[in-house]
Amino acid sequence: MTITETDREARFNLIRTYWDVLMAADMVAFRDLLAPDAVIHYPGQNHMSGDYTTTDDIVGLYTRLTQFIKDGMFVGEVLDITAGETFTTVILKYEIRMPIKTLHGRATGIFILDENHRIKEYWLHEWNQQMINWVFRSSRWFGWTMKLLPKKKTTK
Repeated sequence: MTITETDREARFNLIRTYWDVLMAADMVAFRDLLAPDAVIHYPGQNHMSGDYTTTDDIVGLYTRLTQFIKDGMFVGEVLDITAGETFTTVILKYEIRMPIKTLHGRATGIFILDENHRIKEYWLHEWNQQMINWVFRSSRWFGWTMKLLPKKKTTK
């Protein structure tokens, strides 16, 4: 089975829109890109790793991730998009601008879209997962994302 040019273009448009709403940190528009039963697999060994299986959990993850964009720490661009019979993939390159240095990275996103061209399932694969684990762990240690996490209630 071959995909049609119309389907291919619709998939490419979804990926472009996905990237644009993330770079704008527009979580209302992002929510509209998700199928009702969407699942996001976020890899690694850090506080954000795991499978996100509800729309609210997925939007919560991306709200935390887009804080890096709003803070000017993350800048990225789409290098390539491909569409096969089942999967749509995107190759990204990015910079993470931290207080001590700038890290350069690349990632591959693998998407399954539903019949309405909404995100049904997504896997992110970092080309250097150890670097990303370090960034997220460091951001918690040094407080770069602490404002994103709820404050613990103290008891007297």
